[in-house]
Amino acid sequence: MTMRPRKADWWQGENPGGNTKERVQNDVLKGGFTKFLEEDAKVHERSALLSWLQAAEVVEAVKTSNTTARVTYRFTVQRTYLNPGGTLQGGMAASMFDTGTSIMLQMIRRRDFWWHFGTTRTLNVTYLRPAAEGEVLLMECEIVHAGKAMCLITAKLVRESDRALICTCEHQKFNIDPVPAKM
Repeated sequence: MTMRPRKADWWQGENPGGNTKERVQNDVLKGGFTKFLEEDAKVHERSALLSWLQAAEVVEAVKTSNTTARVTYRFTVQRTYLNPGGTLQGGMAASMFDTGTSIMLQMIRRRDFWWHFGTTRTLNVTYLRPAAEGEVLLMECEIVHAGKAMCLITAKLVRESDRALICTCEHQKFNIDPVPAKM
């Protein structure tokens, strides 16, 4: 999902969490990421596909370097996410992966680096087992690599109760930021 940039008053620099050479995990970064999600939810409040993100809890948000990060979301499977068979619909899972992995680029983006969140090049989802209504799932996402033009993000949905793997995702993105003119 490509998102338009918007001003966020809480974002006061490239790394609000501290030294990027250390593994950064603190309430400032997690709180900032959560606030970003809340602001984004207001923009997309009528989207059924994004309703899961509005209800999701950010369990972890860790910027591991200038170009890598991890985010874990926690949410309950709702009736609106189900297929006629009563389990999590595959397209809904793919949309969740698309949104959850794309929006986490907010953690590493800068004016000159992934500012517009890029566009999806490939989104590969492998489905392993069903998830039923009411089950609590964790979506564990990781930016594996972000270069000037391409980005690789992986994610998996696991059932919280027994850590059973529901499905996995590999998301490749292409950077759509304007290239500065050379003088």
